[in-house]
Amino acid sequence: MGWFVRARASIHTVSLWFELVGLVAMAAMGLTTLVDVIGSKVFNLPLPGSTEIIGVVQILAIAGGLAFSKIDGRQIRVDILFEWLPRRGQAVIDVFSALLGLGFSAVAAWMCYLHGLSFLESGTKTFFLGIPLSPFAFWTALCWVPMCFVIIGELLSAVAGMLR
Repeated sequence: MGWFVRARASIHTVSLWFELVGLVAMAAMGLTTLVDVIGSKVFNLPLPGSTEIIGVVQILAIAGGLAFSKIDGRQIRVDILFEWLPRRGQAVIDVFSALLGLGFSAVAAWMCYLHGLSFLESGTKTFFLGIPLSPFAFWTALCWVPMCFVIIGELLSAVAGMLR
């Protein structure tokens, strides 16, 4: 089980770095909004393309926090009926839930990657500033990868709980 602990620690570290990128992106969104509001209200000079900047940086922020929010337990889970089940029943539901989440996460990663390829091939950019959109789709696809590994860890733990 030493490899499992090391793998989980590595996934935790990568997820933390991704979340830090997301936090920097959140700060950039706040700073962009601040500059835009002060510029338009005080100097009558709004920040050109601020909506586009916030839109693409928001992708960095949201995708960056995916895996760490799962690790940190910040995702929604409904436990009303779950608590009444015996341990084995809870483990079966955990396995099913993890399999479903893993399938969704893998498909989301793949679809974001394909979306990034289509953006890259077509040269899709934002309208006003011309920011290429493919790096943001690839970033989102990359952020789904640690999420898949976090769910695989949960799946292994749930299977171990089911076999106990």
